[in-house]
Amino acid sequence: MAKKYIESGLTNLVRARPIIIIVTLHPDGTINAGTFGAYTNVSGSEIGIAIGKPSHTYRNIKRTGEFTINVVNKAIAKAAEICGRDIPENQSELEIANLHCENSRKISVPIIKECIANIECRYKKEVEINYHSFIIAKCVAGHIEEKFIASDGGLDVVKSQVIFNIGYPEPLYATLENPFLVR
Repeated sequence: MAKKYIESGLTNLVRARPIIIIVTLHPDGTINAGTFGAYTNVSGSEIGIAIGKPSHTYRNIKRTGEFTINVVNKAIAKAAEICGRDIPENQSELEIANLHCENSRKISVPIIKECIANIECRYKKEVEINYHSFIIAKCVAGHIEEKFIASDGGLDVVKSQVIFNIGYPEPLYATLENPFLVR
């Protein structure tokens, strides 16, 4: 098997991650929503997300210490793409994308009603990495559509048709099918 040696774009070699929308609040109460694919589980109750420091999302998280993670499926892929655009901070991406809010239970930032799963988060710490900051947050509560609960209690990403980022910056997504178990 022939392999090409490369020294740039290396993170594109591990690119499939479910797309999420992060919701925060501006100082005037406007709801901010940004689409993200660069994140990872840090522990069973913590998540880490790479966020550009000049963004509204970053500033809002630093100011309030709270945000929600909202898992996107194929049915709202277009809305997620709208939330990824550079929209002025006095406008809500959710309104433009025709998405709706529901109250969170433990924090002041709302969740997105149309998303199949949501996590309420509190800022814990960050690691600055050039243009980005790697935000580590404590996950304090979650919500999941009952029909998409997997046997282990988590999200069934196949049945729910979660979309995965398979090409960046071009918005190229995929869903999973044909899962298999290796024993």
